[in-house]
Amino acid sequence: MSAHDEDTRQKDKESESASSDIDREPYVDNTKDRYWDDKQKLIKTCQDGVGTISSGKRPLNIAIIGPPGVGKSSLLNTIFASFSDNSWNQVANYGSFYKMDKQISQRLISYKKDRYYTRKGPNNKDDDVLMPTFIDMMGFEDSNTAVNRELLNMVFFGRITEYEKINEVLRCLSDDGTNGAKNKYHTRNEYLVVDRIIFVCSLDPDVPLPINLMECVTEVSNDIRGIPVFGVMTKADKFDAERNVRVQEREQKFRDHLGCPMERFTRIKNYCVDIDQKTRYRFSLIPEIDVAILELMTQVFSRFVEVENPDARPNYSDQTKKKCKESEEDDFQVPIPPRNGTPKSSSCINFPKIFILFTIQVLLIGVILHFAIKPIIAEEKVNTICANYDFIRSKHNATIDGLSEELCEHKVDIFKRKILLGGALVFVTIVPQIVFNFFFATSKT
Repeated sequence: MSAHDEDTRQKDKESESASSDIDREPYVDNTKDRYWDDKQKLIKTCQDGVGTISSGKRPLNIAIIGPPGVGKSSLLNTIFASFSDNSWNQVANYGSFYKMDKQISQRLISYKKDRYYTRKGPNNKDDDVLMPTFIDMMGFEDSNTAVNRELLNMVFFGRITEYEKINEVLRCLSDDGTNGAKNKYHTRNEYLVVDRIIFVCSLDPDVPLPINLMECVTEVSNDIRGIPVFGVMTKADKFDAERNVRVQEREQKFRDHLGCPMERFTRIKNYCVDIDQKTRYRFSLIPEIDVAILELMTQVFSRFVEVENPDARPNYSDQTKKKCKESEEDDFQVPIPPRNGTPKSSSCINFPKIFILFTIQVLLIGVILHFAIKPIIAEEKVNTICANYDFIRSKHNATIDGLSEELCEHKVDIFKRKILLGGALVFVTIVPQIVFNFFFATSKT
């Protein structure tokens, strides 16, 4: 970057930073603000979009997703303030461990209507409004791996419960693999199945864009249910997309990778010290900020925006059978250690194959035993031999050698099948097993 570009960039930052601080006195009358009427109209549009309890529907569940440190919890507090007529309140815990590789949000936390919505309306009419439930959690790493995809699946299909630590789920994925984690978490009852996703990212052009995470979210959200995704870029008070070319390029890339049209995107200023170092918004509101986020909420809450396949769920039983003996995906980065020094078994039993093989073996053994036990010399022939023996003995004109010769002619036949019986049983036991193993191995390939 040239010295001129660096100087221009520094001036842009200074001008943006200087204009970000909103000069506003505490305890002002919010109703006299020029954006107040617009705010009330947008709130009414949002209320109409979600409907009322009498509709019989459940509230929408909206997940806030993004990398660490982009202002997800601050965004939630801004959304909650936009529906208030009084002042901003810290409903969602937020903060920053500056460059210390820590996050405030460690658990999955839901914010239902009764935690943030204080409007009553005429005759308490607003009590019936079906306001959504917002779901907050820790930031995701910028990766599109089997671990991240499975973690998102667990979030989107409501398999992670209230206040459950996300790191414990990740540890389960690392220790037991994705199949082991599926057996643990996807057998649970559904908690909060996600209907909308808001992906949050910073406008700061010096921060790498989480492209891998965005691709991961779009892949998982579209895979089974088709969950609508919306995009929010924070820190609009510091980085002006109208004047800064680098910010404009970042915004365009963000929407392209997220597949997010302009109607489902906005850049916002959060209620924070960056816009008011004295935090006077604790005693009043800034309707200008509220309007920006409410315009997006009208789209998020809209009854015309729907999950494409709301009742669809992943079928893990079939996938487990098919992949029972396969290794984990190549991009799964964490090795799975043996438990107590014993390697983990990954075998599975193919009951149909065993049943067919056993049936054939029983039939073959039955056929062999039938012919093996059946006498070689027929009953009529034995009777004839015995009659001849009696005749010879009564007349004394023949020796026993003749009869011995008669019997000796059949000695080989008499003993032959008994000798072959053992070999036949070994054949029936081993050969079908080899043939079946070869057949099933060929059919899989």
